[in-house]
Amino acid sequence: MWRTWRCPHKRDISNTRANFVCISMFIKKLILKNFRNYARLSAELSPNMNFIIGDNGTGKTNILEAISVAANLKSFRGVHDTDIVLWGEQSYFCHVDLDDTRYAEFEIGCAIINGKVKKRAKIDGVEVRKASDYFGRLLTVIFSPGDIAIITGAPEIRRKFIDGVISRIDVSYLDHLQNFKRILVSRNRVLKSLQEGKSFSHDELFVWDSMYADICSILIGERIKFIRSFYPVFYDAYARIADGERPPGIQYLNNTRETDSSAIMKQLVVNRKNDIATGSTGMGPQRDDYVFADEHGRVFNNYASQGQKRTAAIALKNAEAEIIETKRQDKVILMVDDIFSELDSKRRKCMIEILKGKRQVIFTMANTLSLDSTGFEADKRFIIQTSGQLREV
Repeated sequence: MWRTWRCPHKRDISNTRANFVCISMFIKKLILKNFRNYARLSAELSPNMNFIIGDNGTGKTNILEAISVAANLKSFRGVHDTDIVLWGEQSYFCHVDLDDTRYAEFEIGCAIINGKVKKRAKIDGVEVRKASDYFGRLLTVIFSPGDIAIITGAPEIRRKFIDGVISRIDVSYLDHLQNFKRILVSRNRVLKSLQEGKSFSHDELFVWDSMYADICSILIGERIKFIRSFYPVFYDAYARIADGERPPGIQYLNNTRETDSSAIMKQLVVNRKNDIATGSTGMGPQRDDYVFADEHGRVFNNYASQGQKRTAAIALKNAEAEIIETKRQDKVILMVDDIFSELDSKRRKCMIEILKGKRQVIFTMANTLSLDSTGFEADKRFIIQTSGQLREV
């Protein structure tokens, strides 16, 4: 099922932004131990603009990655925890002190014991054992050069992006997503056993089919509802960055082609023979995609320039920040990982205007040349030294 969202005129979305007052959250202090190239790091940040300056390879992005881990339990780079631990060590630690009326500190400790990862998360000194009880409390959005993969990469990257945004707006969606993954694994295990002629029965498969259809319907419904509200924000952000250039539409490709659980159940029965033959589930939200295309159906990735693709990626991340703030009534912490060098002067200035606001922003950059001409001043500047130390200047 193809569901396409487009806004024919910018004025059509002017009423989509509600007037609201956000709670301002910002990181006061970051402490790291044995994280990437930092044996020890302690930095006190400004609630407004922070510049982290250093040569390539000195660990600028590692600081943003640490904040990402503290906020989301995992790296935005998509790497394993074993890749994060300082070489020669067996554990890492991330700690952030907040200025916030609800939470004071977030801590992540991770140890590699006999090749197994043991991770603990705490909020205000209290251990949190369930991911959905931790995730979405420290709100961050990161802009990085790799964001262009949301436009140009595999469907899995787009699903991961959209699922991540929805989960921070509605933590129950994260529970649904985790439940879906458990059910999918169990159904595939039964299919594999039936394929190999083992003990599982078709009656047991029917039970998993019913549970699978129900959870698919929930996820699909949430994704449809989200894209309907997300697209106008993306449209507006793209138009501002590209100075009025027409944004592409977003087409949601529902792999099941159905939204109702009973219709999905019928389709599972039709597909059962093929699923048993392959030992895996051939339909469901794990195969959905979000395609960017113009009003004539041309796929954006096929006709857009590199600059337009970069603009779309930045607009997606800006829309992520705005819709989270609108829905959660919280200010996000923005992290910008050296993307300005990849933008032309017009897009750079538009991007800066978007970032100017009452939020904490943390930039990383090799130098400040791309910003010096804009009057975009930092409240705090840090230099990463060759010794791996962060020095305020």
